[in-house]
Amino acid sequence: MNWKTIFINISSDSVLTDTWDKYRISLPRDHVERLLWKELVNLYREKWFQNVIVLNWPGGFTNLRVGTLCLNILNTLLDNQLNFYNISKIDLYKKVYERWYLPKYWVIYIWQKRNIRLRDFEKNERIWQYSFNELRDLEKMKEIENVFIEDVEDENYYPDWMDKYLKHHILYDWGVISIIDDKAHDGNWFSIDELDLKPLTSIAPNYMMEPSVTLK
Repeated sequence: MNWKTIFINISSDSVLTDTWDKYRISLPRDHVERLLWKELVNLYREKWFQNVIVLNWPGGFTNLRVGTLCLNILNTLLDNQLNFYNISKIDLYKKVYERWYLPKYWVIYIWQKRNIRLRDFEKNERIWQYSFNELRDLEKMKEIENVFIEDVEDENYYPDWMDKYLKHHILYDWGVISIIDDKAHDGNWFSIDELDLKPLTSIAPNYMMEPSVTLK
C-alpha cells in the first residue's frame, strides 16, 4: 500500500499531510477551516493518490471535524475511489511501545480546553488529565520518569520543565511510518501493512469523548 498513498494527521495542533514521495503540507489549526479543502483538492490533482491513512484522535475538535469532512466530500465527488485507513494515536503508539521502542508513559496532546493526558502503556489506561495551566505547577508529574511527550508545532504548548522528556513525532514515507526521537534523532518504524487496517469509504471524527456523569 505504499504507492499512491498519503498519510494525514488530524490529531496534532496542525493538520499534517505526508505523501509517499516526501511531500509535506502543514496547516496550523487557525487555517484548517479555510484552507484544508483547497489543499486536498490541489494535492489530489497533482498526486492522484488512492489510499489515505488517517491518524484520527485524540486531538482538537476543529482538526478532527474539518479533516474528516473534507476527506469524505472528496471521496464522494470521486465516486468512492479512495480507500481510507483509520488509526488512533493511542493505537499507533501502543504498537510501537509493544516492541519496546517507547517509554512506559506518554503525555498526550489533546487541545480540547488545552488538556493534556498522561497514559500508561503497560496498563493501557489513562492516569490523569490536567489543563495546560495546571500542568505548569504539577509537582507530582515532575517526579515521574520514563516518559515521552508528543511533539507539536506550538513551541509554547508544554511547560519548560518538560524539556527533559523525549519528544517524538510521526513521519510517513513510502509505506513506512516512523516515530522519531527529537534528541537522539533516532527512529523506529514499521510498514503500513503491519497495522492490518481495513479500507473504508468514509471516516468519522473520533473526539475521544468520555461521559462526565455517572448514571445510577
